[in-house]
Amino acid sequence: MVDSSAAIRRGHPAIFGLLAFVSFIVAVIASTLTTDFNNKGNAQSSAITGAVRYSVFVGWWTFLFSIVYLVLFLVGKGGVVTSIAGHAIWIVLTWIFFLAGAGAVTGSMHGAQNCSTSDLRYCGSMEALMAFSWIAWIILTGMLAMVIVIGGGAFRGGRTFKEGLNA
Repeated sequence: MVDSSAAIRRGHPAIFGLLAFVSFIVAVIASTLTTDFNNKGNAQSSAITGAVRYSVFVGWWTFLFSIVYLVLFLVGKGGVVTSIAGHAIWIVLTWIFFLAGAGAVTGSMHGAQNCSTSDLRYCGSMEALMAFSWIAWIILTGMLAMVIVIGGGAFRGGRTFKEGLNA
């Protein structure tokens, strides 16, 4: 059996840092758009407004918990929260949130737009929100695959899902 603990010690902070960075971008873009929609009352449709507001929640949710998981991993605390099962539950939930958010933004825009010919307000910002939402979802998909592989290896090795990632 290959010892993956060194790779996990290096990879966990890197991937959670990347996810925190991308989700921060999503949160800031969505928050800015929501502020503009609220102050100027110029959203083109309720679908766009709803999708962007949901992206505010998903972006800040992911940013906050990514930082929490990163800090708890680095200090070696957290118990069941930072266990394999704790990671799996949070990643699955966040994966679903981002899938719904990215899909809602994409659907409200009717797919990708050519901003030079589109009449969509805030087209560039909406395109960026859509792109970064899908990027975050892709990162989460990779994280989910890794947790499944690590969890499967732990289970086959006689460990439990309550143990930490590098136990």
